[in-house]
Amino acid sequence: METRVFLIRHGITDWHREGRVLGQRDIALNDEGLEQARAAAAALTDAPIVEVISSPLVRALQTAELIGQTFGIEVARDPRLIDLRVGKWEGMTYEEVAAHSEYKEFIQDPLSERIPGAESLSDIKTRAVAAIEQAIEDNPSGDAIAVVTHAGIIRVLLTHYLGSPPANYHRIRVAPGSVSVLSFADDRELPRVVAVNWVASLAGVLEN
Repeated sequence: METRVFLIRHGITDWHREGRVLGQRDIALNDEGLEQARAAAAALTDAPIVEVISSPLVRALQTAELIGQTFGIEVARDPRLIDLRVGKWEGMTYEEVAAHSEYKEFIQDPLSERIPGAESLSDIKTRAVAAIEQAIEDNPSGDAIAVVTHAGIIRVLLTHYLGSPPANYHRIRVAPGSVSVLSFADDRELPRVVAVNWVASLAGVLEN
């Protein structure tokens, strides 16, 4: 029996447009982000989704609630799907972060380097994968599940289920409002990545 997990990134916020690192800061969607969330909900209309699970941060919840309304489903929250804890980078611009030697060291070796106050990549993977595995275990009928979370979490999950080294997670692009799809059959088959970073337009894939 196949279970498909739809990984949806939330829409953008004003901080995204300002080029700021959000981390676990609770920032709501802006108007553009709400439109991206509505587009994601519309794209999922024909999927047989029976459960919607979300990160507890408001930007993810706003996206998840629009999807839940499409299917008449109440959104469940899972704190393991929360965005990455990025320590002192939170609130900084990406240009400011990139200027730090710590960032360059982290990019070169994200498995062993950790920014003060931030999570390790292995800890992030452990909690994110546990959330997905529990969602599947709690859904023995094989129905589809929508999981609304953040770009970093989706990258880590896709890297894991592709069987790629965890350090490659930052090579995967995950656009706002995009949908990626995992397929789980049974214990005899490895999970499959069915789609990555799908949005309604090619421009949306290339520009975000």
